[in-house]
Amino acid sequence: MPTPRRLLPLCLAFALTASALAPLATAQTLARPGWVGSGMNIDLWWKHAVVYQVNPADFSPTGGSPLHGVTQRLDYIQSLGVDAVLLTPIQPDPTHAQAINPALGTLDDLDDLIHEASRRNLRVLLDLDPQIPTADLPNVARFWLNRGIAGFHVAGSSDAAHAQAAELRKATSSYLGQRILIGDVDPTLPSDPRQRTWKAPDPQSPQLTLDPRPGTPDKLIASAIRPAIDTLQDVFQSGHTLPLLATDGPAFKRSMSRYADGQHDVAIAKVLAAILFTSHADSLLYYGQELGVPASTSDATTPLITWDGPPPPAKGKPAPPPPASDAPPNVALQDADPSSLLNWYRRLSELHHGNATIANGQTITLNHDDQNVLVWVRKPETVSPITPVLVVICNLSAQPVQLSLKAELTRLHFRGSFLRTVLRSDNGMGTMHLESMTIAPYTAYIGQLRY
Repeated sequence: MPTPRRLLPLCLAFALTASALAPLATAQTLARPGWVGSGMNIDLWWKHAVVYQVNPADFSPTGGSPLHGVTQRLDYIQSLGVDAVLLTPIQPDPTHAQAINPALGTLDDLDDLIHEASRRNLRVLLDLDPQIPTADLPNVARFWLNRGIAGFHVAGSSDAAHAQAAELRKATSSYLGQRILIGDVDPTLPSDPRQRTWKAPDPQSPQLTLDPRPGTPDKLIASAIRPAIDTLQDVFQSGHTLPLLATDGPAFKRSMSRYADGQHDVAIAKVLAAILFTSHADSLLYYGQELGVPASTSDATTPLITWDGPPPPAKGKPAPPPPASDAPPNVALQDADPSSLLNWYRRLSELHHGNATIANGQTITLNHDDQNVLVWVRKPETVSPITPVLVVICNLSAQPVQLSLKAELTRLHFRGSFLRTVLRSDNGMGTMHLESMTIAPYTAYIGQLRY
């Protein structure tokens, strides 16, 4: 037991230590037993992650503040297999970067959102206003990190954005709980790796690099998307940063309107989702794309999403008519429909998280541009009956396509004669034979290579 003379120095030492650790102690919302990154698990939570980006004002515009509305929908967000929620900028302006726009809610609303998200093993990330002065960023970052924010997204690839990213990376690295930074890919880089020399990013680069190029071309054309998928493999092999693939976001017209043809709209959306979840990247969803939300209407009073289904008919009364074709997507109806776009996203998210080959396997693209078909192979580190090669096929055309993959897979030294279905977006049944297979219009197919 310490003597009285020794007790005072010990108390002073304890007080100094506690004071030095105070910023970290208040930021331990995410560093708790059982959490990835809490010290109980060495895995990185942001590898193989799915991030759900939300504009609170549009996602839940009624029923209290928008931030409170996001909190009310966390169970739904969790059902998508999401790892983190990314909030679009919530500050009123760059000069008030430690405040929340009153139209969106209060700091208490944000604290409640972080707390409730934490209970569901969800992290909350924040888009920072790119106009915040770089000199102010350290204090701004500490303010939000101390409240439990798990990381930031820096928009743009300008010199100012790079300076902002450097400051934020320093801040996030000083906190426990695996706080992260998301940067944007330089849009001036050619998507075709043959047109540029790949330079591995610095170890202090953002952990995730947001890359919309594979999912946002003007048209769904294999020749435009395939080279961009090849670059994802390059980024993954660099080891310092991972690609975060997006098909929708605040800067893009929604994919449901961008690619819809009026006949195969849901089928096209399912193919795009397959590209998002099965290539060598983390995935970013923009709220509502999993439901097929089209471009925003000019009528601000029309909700983008309807959450509740129609009430059951009264006894002896006929069932209500189905929603009109132009009605907002209905969560309750899609939730009850196994073939809905919503449930397709959930199955892809489950595959993204649960299949080791999808998570870590090498990506090898096959050139079927002349048929407007994307085909790529996901090769596990060790090919075995337990960990087989996976083949992903996406028909981007409105016509059925005949494929023969036997010769190409043989040249890659893969043994197999057929594909056993893992997931498919159409109503087809049975296996696919490598010598000859038919892929229906706008269909995504994922199969294990077997022999």
